[in-house]
Amino acid sequence: MARKRVLTASTIPLVAIMTAITTVLTFAVRIPSAPTRGYFNLSDAMIYFSSLAFGPWIGGVIGGLGPALSDLISGYPQWAAFTFVIDGGQAVIMGLIVKKFKPSYLITGSAVSAVWKVLGYLVAGTFLSGWGPALTEVPGNCVQAVFGLVIGLALFTAIRKAYPPLVRIGNLGYEVSLPEDSKQ
Repeated sequence: MARKRVLTASTIPLVAIMTAITTVLTFAVRIPSAPTRGYFNLSDAMIYFSSLAFGPWIGGVIGGLGPALSDLISGYPQWAAFTFVIDGGQAVIMGLIVKKFKPSYLITGSAVSAVWKVLGYLVAGTFLSGWGPALTEVPGNCVQAVFGLVIGLALFTAIRKAYPPLVRIGNLGYEVSLPEDSKQ
């Protein structure tokens, strides 16, 4: 039996808080990359965590808004719209593919979403800075995606174990079943 997922009033503060955390973590660790004027950051960790914990759509909002807001406040406004689409899409892709907490789903979801991110930033970088500079960013974007996956997966695993209610609204939340006596 499929669980019904409903957007409730309590979800809105969760999205706001997670977006703020994602913005801060993206902003706090910024290692500039000269060719396209982008920067290495921790956004991928929160993108992967949010998509695993809260599913593709809530994860997509958090993963898109947080890094885009960081771009706006950190002096990279030219990247904000690209970041919203690319990083939000990365979270949606991961959340849609990872339906069960199994290695095959995690490998496929992380690979496809990382390819989306790297290609997305290659296109955006080409548009903003030209083909040559954008191409030099590909290895850094790959490292950022892998690094973010490791941190995001570790964070999700720890929080899922320590505080199960936090992840009940996502794809990988725990099913709540009532004892046979209490079902009516």
